[in-house]
Amino acid sequence: MFAAGWLFGTGYFGFGVYWIYNSLHVFGQAPPVVAAGLTGLLVIYLAIAPAISLWLWARLRRRLGARADWLLPLCWFALEWFKGWFLTGMPWLSLGYAQTDSPLSGFAPLIGVYGIGALCMLAAVALYHGITLRRWRWLALPPAVVLAGWLLQQASWTEPVDEPLDVAMVQGSIPQEVKWRYDQRQNIFNTYWRETEPHWGSDLIVWPETALPGSSEDIEQSVLQPLAEAATERGTPILTGLVVSEDDGARFYNSAMLLGAETAVYHKRHLVIFGEYYPMRWLLDGFSDLISIPHSDLTPGPDEQPPITVQGQRLGITICFEDAFSRDVLLDLPEASLLVNLSNDAWFGDSTAPHQHLQIAQMRSLETGRPMLRSTNTGVSAFIDHKGRIGRQTAQFTTETIRAEVTGRSGATPFYYFAAVQGYLAAVILALLLFTALRRAT
Repeated sequence: MFAAGWLFGTGYFGFGVYWIYNSLHVFGQAPPVVAAGLTGLLVIYLAIAPAISLWLWARLRRRLGARADWLLPLCWFALEWFKGWFLTGMPWLSLGYAQTDSPLSGFAPLIGVYGIGALCMLAAVALYHGITLRRWRWLALPPAVVLAGWLLQQASWTEPVDEPLDVAMVQGSIPQEVKWRYDQRQNIFNTYWRETEPHWGSDLIVWPETALPGSSEDIEQSVLQPLAEAATERGTPILTGLVVSEDDGARFYNSAMLLGAETAVYHKRHLVIFGEYYPMRWLLDGFSDLISIPHSDLTPGPDEQPPITVQGQRLGITICFEDAFSRDVLLDLPEASLLVNLSNDAWFGDSTAPHQHLQIAQMRSLETGRPMLRSTNTGVSAFIDHKGRIGRQTAQFTTETIRAEVTGRSGATPFYYFAAVQGYLAAVILALLLFTALRRAT
């Protein structure tokens, strides 16, 4: 059963994260063999989670018979959580993300994406017992779960706060291959400035991750100060992504900076392994020579950072991959009334990844009961409400600005409290299942 689970996982993740090859080869300039090798290793690693889940379930079934089938959702939950935590985590393609637009999304404010994935497995077990084992009563369980999810969708776990903010989000659509070229800096800035000018007078203008090329020390006089002065004069702050450098270039951060009457900075906490930092640098320097990714040795920001507020509303900011982690988003809650994610999905090209990333952002809004401003370089940029529904959004690979009124929310969903214990719950489940399996083996 381990082999069957691993083969399933290889296909599942192979088709799900194939775009990593393009990111490494096309944009990171890694040789095809290196890009394919690293992508293959990641797929092999991710496939271990479903393999272990099915192996544990099979061992339990030998001891408990068909009753062990009802433990399969617990196995799946535990291993999905572990996959999202081990080696900083890779929660991409968790099963629950497929339900962002289904009635099961109503469970997100209670049990989160891993819990929804377990519910999907529970429904599958019920169908198996009902159809294959002819235990017809279990066929009522999947419709009951769907109905319960629909009823939960009608509930509001958070409350609107203050007046809505009038927000404009600029999508520059800067090709990745020119984004870091010195001779393109002025053209890039001109693009964002041209798109921004019609929207002075809004409450907030948002530019995506690393919208401004070059480090903050390099562009302080030429870009940042004039931009801050313009934002102050017009009474409209700009939130933009950029690389912040400190200590004369000794440290670099992937950051979001608020420019205007007040200046504030958020440094990305959860960096992408191999993309933004190299673990065991002494051992992996050879890989860094083969892959050309700008600013691939960044410093992570601290967990506790000064809040960034706009008209009294606190922003819960994440940068790119951070919004794939519920625990990272929850660090700013329940104080934050709005979620903001700045991304540069140009790395993914014309693949399924930007659309997967949008679903991930929807799930974070569902779990937290907060609207999200999702600003990306090449799309899909979108306004997402506190129910995970997409409002205005951009097309991909177009220079475009979207504008909408967004109302912040206060309060905490049940998931805010459940998320703090789900790791311990997963660990206990794993320990009990392993103990039972080992006893069976002796």
